[in-house]
Amino acid sequence: MNQLVVTFRSAALLVGFVLLLSACATTSESQDRFAAGPFTVASEDSVVLVDSASKREVKVIISYPADAAEQTEQFPLIVFSHGAFCYPQQYANVTDFWVSHGYVVAFPNHLDSPNLGKIEPRNLAILLTSRIADMSVVLDSIADIEVAIPALAGKIDPDRAAVAGHSFGGMIAMVKSGLTLTESEQGSLAATADERFSAAVIMSGVGQMEQMTDDAFSGLTGPLFASGGTLDEGNIGTGGVYPWQWRMSPYTLAPAGEKYSLVLDKADHYLGGQICRDNKGGPDDAAGVRIVRAANLAFLDAYVKNNKAAKRWLDDVDLNAASNGRAVLQSK
Repeated sequence: MNQLVVTFRSAALLVGFVLLLSACATTSESQDRFAAGPFTVASEDSVVLVDSASKREVKVIISYPADAAEQTEQFPLIVFSHGAFCYPQQYANVTDFWVSHGYVVAFPNHLDSPNLGKIEPRNLAILLTSRIADMSVVLDSIADIEVAIPALAGKIDPDRAAVAGHSFGGMIAMVKSGLTLTESEQGSLAATADERFSAAVIMSGVGQMEQMTDDAFSGLTGPLFASGGTLDEGNIGTGGVYPWQWRMSPYTLAPAGEKYSLVLDKADHYLGGQICRDNKGGPDDAAGVRIVRAANLAFLDAYVKNNKAAKRWLDDVDLNAASNGRAVLQSK
């Protein structure tokens, strides 16, 4: 079994999590909620898919259980949209945890991914629409992924898919889940949601913006988990800065029903360099990562794998008490 090592900022926080695990030890799954799962993580970074509409190549990184070929089960697929100009692989502190618990995670290298080199000026004009398209290209190309990675042949379940993203990628994940935009660089945008995604995980998302319809968030009717921190202000390059509550709009502005919100006190946009960029943010926040990934994994297990124990954990766990008042988990 993999073991992910986390450094806690204080003995009190560590003790809190020990108490949490003891209090929740009604099943083995509850006991393991903060621990890595049984699967070793493998990754392939040379998968190339094709957007049939634009004929554009989409380079994708795939992280998956290394011994997938030996398993009788199929694994759900999570399509993850990285933050603006961020390396997709710099989310491994969260996404490898998901993989260790039996998920395949696909990371499209959007046109602004540093893995592709410096973005060409002409591609800036299609950045939004290409990002939106990339997410569905992955779902359209499951068979191609399985050919490119023989260990995954027949192992990806096309009927169990979730969308996830951070920052700008969180906005893309919301668009694929029903958020409506008024226009793009190329004019009016039609509905761009993809009903094949059964749940959404939004990390440091966005609130109301100029290119959104007035009721943009009303379309977010499916299961959704949003997380952010009290040091996570919104800055979209227009000169204004939004308070951290703006980042929680995927939860606060979406219709009630199967929605979850996790707010971490003193957490920043990069969780101290643990995600997106390792040279940004404040002090290392590995403890924050541990909280976020445990909670959003429980959400994924509950709403993608239909795991009832995970749903009970989400409904019953007292993260606030366990984290010395740092984490607030809510639902509506």
